Formats: sequence, structure tokens, C-alpha cells
Amino acid sequence: MDDEKRTERIWFRVTPEEYAAIQQKQKEANIISREAFLRKVVMEGKILKLEIPELREISVLLGRCSSNLNQIARRVNSTGRLYAGELSETKQELTRVENMMRKIYEQLSEINI
Repeated sequence: MDDEKRTERIWFRVTPEEYAAIQQKQKEANIISREAFLRKVVMEGKILKLEIPELREISVLLGRCSSNLNQIARRVNSTGRLYAGELSETKQELTRVENMMRKIYEQLSEINI
């Protein structure tokens, strides 16, 4: 495309850190013109949008496990007793978290960028 056909301008500000990162990536790409580099990145780059609903459920389950373990620890510290049944629910929830994390990891490993 000829420069004469490019009539629209885009102006934006960046932080010094962002500017340094842009310069570094431009240097690595061996593209002298910043304008050409940014155009190439925008036109040919890929955007990866991850939607992983399981992460919300994992967060909830880990919160429950943490709460359960705190209650168990308080009870053990005050009474000196631990009942096997107390750990069962927490163990099941942690197993669910482990399975969900494995599933997420498998899905992420299949992504080709």
C-alpha cells in the first residue's frame, strides 16, 4: 500500500516502560520504522482471548477449602481432636479443583499461536 493512500492518523500515549518495550520489540523484529512496526503488529498480530469459566468455580472451591481447613484447625487446637469425616468434604473439593486444573491445562496446551 502506498503512503499516499494512508490518510488516517492514530495518536496515542504510552508510559516510559511501554515505550521501551515497543522499542525493544521493534528492534527484535528488525523493523526500522516505528510506524511500519506498529502497523505490522496490528495487521498481522494475533489476539488471544481466553474464556475459562472453570477458573471462577476453582476460586470458589479453594475459598471453601480454606474456610473448612481453618475451622478444622480451630477445632483441633481447642479440643485436640480430629475426626476423619471433617476432612472428607475438603478432600473432595480439592480433587475437583485438581481435575478442573488438569482440564484447563490440557486446553491451554492445545492452543497454537
